[in-house]
Amino acid sequence: YCSNPQCDGKLINILNHFAGKKGLDIKGLSKATFEKLINWGWIKNCEDIFTLSNFKNEWIKKSGFGVASVDKILKAIENAKHTTLDKFISAIGIPLIGQTAAKVLANHFKTYEDFRTAVKDKDYHFFNLDNFGEEMEYQLKHFDYSEMDELSKILILEPPVVSNEIINNN
Repeated sequence: YCSNPQCDGKLINILNHFAGKKGLDIKGLSKATFEKLINWGWIKNCEDIFTLSNFKNEWIKKSGFGVASVDKILKAIENAKHTTLDKFISAIGIPLIGQTAAKVLANHFKTYEDFRTAVKDKDYHFFNLDNFGEEMEYQLKHFDYSEMDELSKILILEPPVVSNEIINNN
């Protein structure tokens, strides 16, 4: 655990989770790629992922990349702008809130704004939701959402696809 808020290792892990399979699933963005993007000064947070097209002309000239691979990554980033609410909540990286809990939250709240309203409401209790405990509630209430609140404004967040698993648990 690193207490330095500017730690590149911590940032790489945050970015990797956000863009990884359990997050927005942006193909082509790996820990190694994020390390390079950070070293080049092109990315400092999750929101910067969505501005990488500004560096396309420089990026295609970098070792290990080319027009085809950069175009593929940029297309995947563009596609990730349109995602479901549960994938976004999972991508945020709130401790103890994985894909299953994110689906329950998205199914319950339907919009990011409704979810954030509940987080801010001192009288709302997440532990009233199925399989949510007090520690999960603590994590939801004390997470720093500032970057994600801004990011939610540039993404198109669809309601989750309701699965039989969710329906049968309610």
